[in-house]
Amino acid sequence: MNFMPRLSLPAPRIVPLVWAALLMAGMAGCFNADEPARTAAPAAKTGRIPEQQFFDYRLIETEKGVRLWVLESDKMLKYAGERDVHLITLQMDFFKQGNHFSVLTADSGRANLKNNDIHAWGNVVIITDDGRKLETGEIFFNNETQLIHNDVFNRFTRDGDVLTGIGLEATPDLEYIEIKQSVEAQVEDEANAESGDR
Repeated sequence: MNFMPRLSLPAPRIVPLVWAALLMAGMAGCFNADEPARTAAPAAKTGRIPEQQFFDYRLIETEKGVRLWVLESDKMLKYAGERDVHLITLQMDFFKQGNHFSVLTADSGRANLKNNDIHAWGNVVIITDDGRKLETGEIFFNNETQLIHNDVFNRFTRDGDVLTGIGLEATPDLEYIEIKQSVEAQVEDEANAESGDR
């Protein structure tokens, strides 16, 4: 009998406390839910949604019916008000008189659909069919002059010789290449001669 009042009396007091705790937790949950919305709002304002999106995108440049280059991208994004399209994971094959001579690969890029100039960046590599290799962070391809250029670090390898430096102008076949600043060369024959003298 002594225990019954103790068990029955706290019950009415516990229920309001439980409801109050649940109400506070719900309000806390509402406040927490508002926080991400507040932090996500600026991103939503600045984030852009493409008006067009294509997978396995291809752009081909020809002259008198002969291919000059073929650009392929895993994904192409077109945004309103921009003439450039954004490219994700791209490959660009270059041709001379219809014959393939080099390939450019990069993580990302942009293509100007008016003049077909290309800007590629992120692990940019150009490899010619005869084994010359250019590695850099970004590259610009001028479709009118058919030249590539940049103002960043470049590493050019040919027959074991390595040429590095900042800024470059070159043809996509890497027959002509000019590195502009901080040029350093490591020639394989000289290295072999030095190791042979030791």
